[in-house]
Amino acid sequence: MDSFDSPRLRGSLIAGTILLAVGLLFLLNNFDFIYLGPVTHFWPLIVIAIGVTKFLSAEHPSERRRGGWWIMIGLWLLISTLHLYGFSFHNSWPILLIVLGINSLWRALDPQSTCRHSKGYHYAN
Repeated sequence: MDSFDSPRLRGSLIAGTILLAVGLLFLLNNFDFIYLGPVTHFWPLIVIAIGVTKFLSAEHPSERRRGGWWIMIGLWLLISTLHLYGFSFHNSWPILLIVLGINSLWRALDPQSTCRHSKGYHYAN
């Protein structure tokens, strides 16, 4: 069990607190208790930033792919939120299914994805 000094637990507590605070702010904005202005349209940039950070700090291709997922989800959220190219959440959700299918095919055809790498050790799925 993790102690409060654990970086993993500390990171989870910080992330959870931030998500809770941001969620409350957006909820209060939706009910017109506060006004956040145009900031509410660009929140997916946070998801994209997380993805870029994960992608650039990745030591293994599977970690890079995880960062790519964050970036793709963030871009989809941004496009849907801003209604770019006529897309909205209502009509763009099938794009996620297409991307999931591409990822599944990529993993099946990529011989590197059959083994996971963890700190120099290899083990099968």
